Amino acid sequence: MGIKTQHGFTIIEVMLFLAVTGMLAVAILVGSGVSIGQQRYRDSVNTLKGLIQQQYSETTNVANSRANDSACANAVVTTPPDSVPSPQARGTSECVILGRLLTIGENGIDLTVSNVVGYRTSQMAPAEPTDIDELRTNYRLGTSPIDREDASVEWGAQVVKPKTTTAEPLSIMVIRSPLGGSLMTFIQDGVQTDLGGMLTGGITKTNRDICVNADAGSFVGSRQAIRINAYASAGNAVEIPSESDNICD
Repeated sequence: MGIKTQHGFTIIEVMLFLAVTGMLAVAILVGSGVSIGQQRYRDSVNTLKGLIQQQYSETTNVANSRANDSACANAVVTTPPDSVPSPQARGTSECVILGRLLTIGENGIDLTVSNVVGYRTSQMAPAEPTDIDELRTNYRLGTSPIDREDASVEWGAQVVKPKTTTAEPLSIMVIRSPLGGSLMTFIQDGVQTDLGGMLTGGITKTNRDICVNADAGSFVGSRQAIRINAYASAGNAVEIPSESDNICD
């Protein structure tokens, strides 16, 4: 009668197998989490870039959704019930939509986009020789509460000052010239409410880099920037520089 040999695994072999499998699973999960974090970060950068580019398109292709029960005077838009005594049909007010204002809040996360309206203080005053002079001398600027949009930088990302993690509030105003129709970009630090004051600084004559910081613990790698090129007059002047430029780190 022959002897039957039974094959199997020892308890030590089973434990080793489970340990190695567990470590591989953890490594896969960690790598997957980092990959997802990186993709979300890049999505947040591209979405913010797209939002900035959109302001040039909307300044060129003006959409006025103001209702006929609203009014605009001296670059101040009023809506019911404030405007009830003197509502104005759309297109008949003394204001004109001149552009868009995008502000990045004090926390570097909150975003607000508004129409910029302009009021020519004297219809009889002669036109100034340049676009900037015309706006500074003959126009009063304000923002409209109509069509205002509130959003935030996606996926927990934040706009920060270059090479820091300090939030950077910022105001970006795109204006269409009342004389020639060309687009001009004005950028100023902080959340600005005095749009006339933004004109004082003049058109943005140097590249402006906007650094985006990833949500803590979700990303490994170089931080990206969004660049608004000097004298930007169209959406294609907004781009993402190469990570190798090390603008933000």
